[in-house]
Amino acid sequence: MTTEQHTTYLIDGSGYIFRAFYAIQSLSTKEGFPTNALYGFIKMTLKTLAAANSSRVAMIFDAGKKTFRNDLYPEYKANRDECPPELAQQMPYFRDISQALGLPVLQCPGYEADDIIATLTAKLSEENNPVVIVSGDKDLMQLVSDSVAIWDTMKDKHYGPDQVVEKFGVTPEQVTEILALTGDASDNIPGVDGVGPKTAAQLVQKYTTVEGVISALDTIKDDKSIRNRAKISQNIADNLDRLRLARKLVEVASDVPLETFAEGTDDIDSLLTRRDIDADHLSELFDKFEFQSLFKELSSILSKASRNSSAESASYRTIYADDFDSWVSTIKGQREFAFDLETTSLDVHQATVVGASFCWNQDEAYYIPCNHLTGENQVTWQKFSSSMREIFTNPDVAKCGQNIKYDISVLEQNGISVQGVTFDSMVAAYLLNPDGRNFNLTALAADFLNRSVIEYDEVTQDKDSFAAVSIEDATNYAAQDAHYAWLLKEMLLPLIEERGLLRVFSELEVPLIPILSKMECAGVKVDEVALRDMSSEFAEQLASLETQITKEAGGPFNINSPKQLADVLFNRLGIPTKGVKKTKTGLSTNSSVLEKLAESHTLPALILEYRSLHKLKSTYTDALRQQINPKTNRIHTRLNQTITGTGRLSSSDPNLQNIPVQSAAGRRIRTAFIPEQGNFYISADYSQIELRLLAHLSGDENLIAAFNADQDIHASTAREILGLSSDEELTSEMRRIGKTINFGIVYGMGQFRLAKDLGIPVGEASAYISSYFARYPKVKTYFSGIEEVALTSGEVETIFGRKRFMGSLNTSGRDQGFAMRAAINAPLQGSAADVIKLAMIDVDKLLTSKYPDAKLVLQIHDELLIEAVDKGEGSNQQLVSDIASCMESVMKLSVPLKVDAGKGYNWQEAQS
Repeated sequence: MTTEQHTTYLIDGSGYIFRAFYAIQSLSTKEGFPTNALYGFIKMTLKTLAAANSSRVAMIFDAGKKTFRNDLYPEYKANRDECPPELAQQMPYFRDISQALGLPVLQCPGYEADDIIATLTAKLSEENNPVVIVSGDKDLMQLVSDSVAIWDTMKDKHYGPDQVVEKFGVTPEQVTEILALTGDASDNIPGVDGVGPKTAAQLVQKYTTVEGVISALDTIKDDKSIRNRAKISQNIADNLDRLRLARKLVEVASDVPLETFAEGTDDIDSLLTRRDIDADHLSELFDKFEFQSLFKELSSILSKASRNSSAESASYRTIYADDFDSWVSTIKGQREFAFDLETTSLDVHQATVVGASFCWNQDEAYYIPCNHLTGENQVTWQKFSSSMREIFTNPDVAKCGQNIKYDISVLEQNGISVQGVTFDSMVAAYLLNPDGRNFNLTALAADFLNRSVIEYDEVTQDKDSFAAVSIEDATNYAAQDAHYAWLLKEMLLPLIEERGLLRVFSELEVPLIPILSKMECAGVKVDEVALRDMSSEFAEQLASLETQITKEAGGPFNINSPKQLADVLFNRLGIPTKGVKKTKTGLSTNSSVLEKLAESHTLPALILEYRSLHKLKSTYTDALRQQINPKTNRIHTRLNQTITGTGRLSSSDPNLQNIPVQSAAGRRIRTAFIPEQGNFYISADYSQIELRLLAHLSGDENLIAAFNADQDIHASTAREILGLSSDEELTSEMRRIGKTINFGIVYGMGQFRLAKDLGIPVGEASAYISSYFARYPKVKTYFSGIEEVALTSGEVETIFGRKRFMGSLNTSGRDQGFAMRAAINAPLQGSAADVIKLAMIDVDKLLTSKYPDAKLVLQIHDELLIEAVDKGEGSNQQLVSDIASCMESVMKLSVPLKVDAGKGYNWQEAQS
């Protein structure tokens, strides 16, 4: 993206508004005023301004619904719904915000934003001034030229002439012809029936323009390369006026009277030059809309000598072999620094370190090249590692970074155990907004520093790896990474403190980083032969199921096609569709539908069995064998801290947390997870942790008493709900009712869901819930308190102070019900996440100090898996007991934490 001062950026403000409105759902002030579009608009604009380092940036808006196109065609955009009321309330403020940000705002009655952009682009192009149109609107592709580019910030895609040809199959000048032939349903512009984008491109490639196509109708009719040629030729001939009208409607107008905007002047500089930011007015607006998180960004924009200006003026220096010893002496005097490694692979077991960057102030950053393919006087890896080992392993020297887990993992593979990690900007940003979508450096630099980054693809381009990048380019790229990590630390740490998140950050999340690194590096071993045998068996079972399914269906069909399955079920077999939801592709055939249909027909049950077995084979017995690392012969999943909104860890590449345990086949897959020869597994799992946390947080005396008496809580609940005495027999089905209610209450389950899960009438389910809250009244009070806090503050928090913003509570209907259930459950799930993370930290300390031959290898929800050297039954049992005791004592609650711990020579055996 070019950032020269003379480049003009024209922002399609109307496009920004609608993208923001639909991208961010249900954000509002405490009084209920909707602010989702305003918030998204501001964030998008700030991100654009951070990247568009130009003095000429303008915001372009539509002026109103009626334009000259309505005079040509009254039905133009007639199919558009009225502006949603939630958006209409926000509309008066977009212009205000843009002007407060110092942007010229342009709109003209009778014209659309596209027309203003086209007019400005034409005038700027005459003067050979480069233009970047900031929009995702395909209609504007017709304006692209050698000096005019389009930047779709939502997709971060850039379009020049070559990219337009790639997208449409024609030059930018011919995009108008394509749009005319295909029409635009969203604008109610008629096209030619039967002509889609591919056919339109084919016609324009051959006949250049709409008029050229019209002139060649006889030729088109006989052109065998054109599908449905006769029909298309006839459709065009029958609708010549409509096609020519469409051509006029889709062409952007370049004759908007510019003097309309600025009191009679059409001077480009007067129209487009940015003004000073009106900080006072922006502060008023941010305060009005309760955009507290944006105040820091506003301060960042305004600060002349702050982190942003230092980012612009920072010096990035290459440290060659001749200067390395002197530089090492300097870094030894630092008590804190940010660092980042450049490597040849994302796989830490395959990665070679190419270089390392460091930063410890706002003004300078350094890059040490070690293994570039070209460039003299590099520091050898042996020299670098021997000189830096003492610094990296010193716990009193604080280290920070962005996704620092990767860097310390690479160093660990090279024999350097990093100590003293104190900050990770990715983890900090996640804690501030756990439901955010992206915490990479590009996003964080834009969101918090209002800066763009040099992207990896920019420096590597067609190169095989980072080692092929020149040292000069590598310095600019890598030093910026370390520099921005340092600036983000200075920006985010005060926000962490301000939001009351310092405890969960410094006592849980940061200490967990090196533990996760060790676990990922350790990996888990699987029995490849056992998995292969399972795959073969599953294949045979699937073939048998397929035969049965074909017989029940009355003929073959694609079992994995929902559309074909729906046709078989509801058309061929005539199964009633009452209560079956419709999707975009037809009637639903999801699991819940099939489970219901299975009550009356054999085929849905067979399909469910087939799907389950097919998933086990494709996702696990087949896929896991492909993910065994050839260097270690183990599987190395990634344990992610910044994915879930609740604070729980997630597992990816592969996901080892979702291996099913309810089915025999799923449990069998766990038997393929085995320790190394001479080792054994320990599985330690918190029992009913969320219910125990509910007892503690609610303070309900009856629930606390049940746990303190070590009662079977599900049996106890069932007896209370069903009105059974302690002497009366409790069946397994009765206990299932108690268990379903207990866990349903934790997840905010209502009467309809409970009725469905138990297969009982809604009235009976409602009575069960009422009985539950009558027995445990303080649970009801606790939930009501959470609802009140969530509605008044917009957020809930866990036992450790982890916060989650609940943005959908001011909606209505199903969305509000879902949001409120999430608000009720978030403190419990999040607190469970806090406890298991604290347990991981304490268990790691236990193993390091007392059992160095044992190591954590997996975390699955509330379970820890430990691999240890087999030292005989007595020693092994002592280790199991110590781990269970350690986990049970991590936090003092009003009820005891209980851990079920077992050992075995495969994962399933350890759980049994």
